[in-house]
Amino acid sequence: PLGNLWDNGADSIEELENLLRVRAYAMGRFSERNIRPGRPMATLEEVLVPIYLIHRFQLIAVGKLVGGEEFNYVLRGDGQNISTPVPSDRQREAIAALINTLSPTVLGVPENVLRLIPPRPPGMPKSRETFPSSTGVIFEQFGAAKSAAALTLEVLLEPSRASRLIASNARQATMPGFSELTDDLLRATWFASHQSGADGEIQRQTNSLVLDRLMMLAMNTSADSQVRAIALDAINQLDNWLAPRTTSENDASWRAQYGFARFRIEQMRNDPSSVEQIEPVTIPPGEPIGSTDLGTTLDWY
Repeated sequence: PLGNLWDNGADSIEELENLLRVRAYAMGRFSERNIRPGRPMATLEEVLVPIYLIHRFQLIAVGKLVGGEEFNYVLRGDGQNISTPVPSDRQREAIAALINTLSPTVLGVPENVLRLIPPRPPGMPKSRETFPSSTGVIFEQFGAAKSAAALTLEVLLEPSRASRLIASNARQATMPGFSELTDDLLRATWFASHQSGADGEIQRQTNSLVLDRLMMLAMNTSADSQVRAIALDAINQLDNWLAPRTTSENDASWRAQYGFARFRIEQMRNDPSSVEQIEPVTIPPGEPIGSTDLGTTLDWY
């Protein structure tokens, strides 16, 4: 749990909360002064990216508490303890902190920032240093929210972490299991009270990402079979919850999402290979830092 890159502070959960406060403060002061005079205002997006995603490495640090163990590279006869799991209450605190980063309040971009960034000018298209977008040259906050939510879900639903949760819960029932994590995740997203306006759109987008990741995990032949089973069980729970709501929901936007989610779940059942068509979220790069070797990959988990 202590072996992390680019995290700060003595407590990883407290530091995540601190960074979210720093992030909110920085976005509250965001202005045209963040670029040089004469630069296109649209380039404020490139400045916003590292501010909005300032917590990306801290998510990984907190994630290492979930299913985590403190261990030593023990030699015969040296008397060291081989491994000790992170206490259960600490793991649950970490899960709650990570899931909190999926709330529309955290994922939203303040109105003062949205008013500043105009469409991309000719000859200056979006790049790998900008947020993904489905609106062409127009900046909108939903691409930013999708990037941040994808980072959190990548940590929460990482296959080997899920396996460790299952193993630790099997050894000690008081430890959080992977099914507890998926239950918490569904309660905080799909099963949560409806938001409206932009927050509602962010909530629906995050819901869709949660379903994407659960389906990808359930169909991941490299993942442990019980991990896949629990992911599929979470999808089935969601489908049962959605069934009566596809006709009873009065709000057209929510009714549309419910119906489309059920369509996608049924498509997965009829054709598991359809999950391979899910396009991963393109997130602005955060690493490597201080390296020109773009082929280097690091083991985050």
